[in-house]
Amino acid sequence: MDAWRVLLAEDEALMAQMTVDMLAELPVEVSVARNGREALEQAQATRPDLILLDAMMPELNGFEVAAALKANPTTQDIPIIFLTARVRVEDKIRGLELGADDYLVKPVRREELLARVKNVLRRAGAHRATSPPETSLMRGRLETMSLPNLIQVLEAERRTGTLRLTSGTRRGEILFTQGRIAYAMEGPRKGEAAVYRLLAWNEGEFALEPASGTGPAEAQVMKANQSLLMEGVRRLDEIPALRQTLGPSEEPVKMFPILREGLLRRTLPGGFRQVVELCDGTRTLPQVLEGSSLDDWGTLRVLVRFLKLGMLEHGQAAKRGLPHLGVQIPVDFQSLRAFRGGQCFDLSARGIFLRTSEVFPVGEDLLLRFKLPGVAHPFRTAGRVVWSSPTDTPKGLPAGMGIQFLDLGEEERGTLERFIVELLLDRAQVEEPEG
Repeated sequence: MDAWRVLLAEDEALMAQMTVDMLAELPVEVSVARNGREALEQAQATRPDLILLDAMMPELNGFEVAAALKANPTTQDIPIIFLTARVRVEDKIRGLELGADDYLVKPVRREELLARVKNVLRRAGAHRATSPPETSLMRGRLETMSLPNLIQVLEAERRTGTLRLTSGTRRGEILFTQGRIAYAMEGPRKGEAAVYRLLAWNEGEFALEPASGTGPAEAQVMKANQSLLMEGVRRLDEIPALRQTLGPSEEPVKMFPILREGLLRRTLPGGFRQVVELCDGTRTLPQVLEGSSLDDWGTLRVLVRFLKLGMLEHGQAAKRGLPHLGVQIPVDFQSLRAFRGGQCFDLSARGIFLRTSEVFPVGEDLLLRFKLPGVAHPFRTAGRVVWSSPTDTPKGLPAGMGIQFLDLGEEERGTLERFIVELLLDRAQVEEPEG
């Protein structure tokens, strides 16, 4: 059989390690809780096969934990062995009256601990074997049966129930109706986004409970199981490349405030809006992914789109300090030596980049004239060449000139900035994220 799952509630690290070492020869997997509240939460979330419970712990003592477990229908059948230094007969009686299966006083001999644990697990195994099939749980670990395999098994057997999944502190659940996924939830993600996120879990525990019903409307899943699995695999395959595009995950994700505020004034799809809200510079990429109601693929696609549009204070965009926009508009420019015409390639309120092989040297002062779509008056300003190359560079920069505006007035700068921001916001919404 698979290993028994034992929860050890022990706040002293040395004693916890000694106990784990003594249990090493048994077919058990031991998880450790460092205080009573953590023990109660782990027991309710993972429903272990046995709990070894210290009586004296911070947060909640062992007696309080036992009372809470036995009062909860979902945990009341979990066997408990008190393993404590409290030697008073009154304490032992109290523990047994609370429903504990045994009471051992520290220090306990290794042979005695193993014998008592095996005895309790043997009784638990016998009880499980005689339980009616309709009340038994299908349970196990995702390391041995992945979620895609589980979905296919439950579909083939046309099972109805709630599949609960845990991985560390993360929780998720999928409601099956006659083998079909009907509802799904995982953190802030609901519906298909929750399924796609859960498909990425490769470790943790699962338990199928014989429960049915409905979930919230936003958690409803409409796609067929096989369509979900195929789409989920495709998204998982694309995630590494998307993450690589975004760069280091330790840096905060921040959108230029003027762009973020502009987007939030618009009517946006719920998941899209939430990603914008999360890009406030206080969260790293993993924190944005965890807080988003989209699955990881959907969130990353939105962020990559923002990055490519220069909307994030990241890399070259952060060095510029202002949003830039690639836009095709005719620009006339002249120096004291010649007059030229070309196409704008990149525009900001501070300057312009012209894609042209007929360049002037760095330091040359120019006169510029251009008109923006939807803006009544043309712009006329002096500029200075700050970068130029007559050919494409080895680093991928196109032939052209970078020109810094010299005498653009505040009103004209404001007009330029509003034009850039509005076009960026329009482009950010062109392709709504899936999931």
